[in-house]
Amino acid sequence: MTLFSRQSRNLPLVLLSFTAIIASTVIIGSSDDADARHRRGHRTKIVRPPRPPVVALPAVPPLPMDNPRAAAPEAPKPEEKPAGEIQKADPQTTPVPEQKPAPETKPAEEPKEPPKPAEQLGPNPLPKQDAGDKPDHEESVEKADPSISPDRVYQNACPALMNGEVKGELISPLSEGMCGERSPLKITAIGKDNPVKLAAPITTNCAMAGSLATWVVEVQKDAQANFGAEIESITTGSDYQCRKVNNGHKGRVSEHAFANAVDIVSFKFKNGKTTELGSGWRGNPEEQTFWRALHKASCDRFMTVIGPDGDAAHQGNLHLDLGCHGRKCEARICQ
Repeated sequence: MTLFSRQSRNLPLVLLSFTAIIASTVIIGSSDDADARHRRGHRTKIVRPPRPPVVALPAVPPLPMDNPRAAAPEAPKPEEKPAGEIQKADPQTTPVPEQKPAPETKPAEEPKEPPKPAEQLGPNPLPKQDAGDKPDHEESVEKADPSISPDRVYQNACPALMNGEVKGELISPLSEGMCGERSPLKITAIGKDNPVKLAAPITTNCAMAGSLATWVVEVQKDAQANFGAEIESITTGSDYQCRKVNNGHKGRVSEHAFANAVDIVSFKFKNGKTTELGSGWRGNPEEQTFWRALHKASCDRFMTVIGPDGDAAHQGNLHLDLGCHGRKCEARICQ
């Protein structure tokens, strides 16, 4: 057998194998294309769920309804036992106090007379102290000195009077319209170590009393130098008087109206000699020297001094006061 005959015999088998290979290739390619198309379809088309329709809410929200499941039936409470049984069952628990019987009601007593109201000394009187309470300083002073009245008028104390620089006493307040003084003094003598009597008591304020006490010390020196004796007494003119200056109907109110002034008229010495301003201002040399020294000493201690050289109203009296002059009350009038 020749080579050609062998090849012609095997040709159908070769064609059949070739055909089978081509068919399998086509089938595999078509499946791959289907898979690719399926993947591409899944990438490009995304399926989204439909949106729920918009529902308009009511204007008034509905009231919440009670949840029937929330209300659970109450558990049955254990029965309470009397206190005696609890103490017997558990001795460690705190014992319950025994209840006391209600007090017996007494018959209503007859109404007593209402207590008399105590005397009220002010809008808010202080409560009375018990007998065992310790009294304060004021009460102890009043008990020690029975002359002090509990109804006294509240005034200012005067150091010159308390220290013995003047002799006298505190008197009741003075009030006459715009005139007056809250704490006036009635003075009978001036000076502490060697007091000089006043021929008649004068009414003045505390400031004037203190100035007169230092003034009389200088006057005593002038009396010794000119008359050779100490002063026994002093005669005064006006002291407290509710009036205008120089007893006029017009003008300002005098310092006499405030117990802030006094007029000096004459002196009596312990050797029996005397001198008056009206005659002594231009009298013998010793009188002139005495009165002018007295005038100078007065201008050093008082705010106003008016003598015979001042005006016609003071020819026979030397006016002394502590009135205010100037905006700062520092000016003096010495005439």
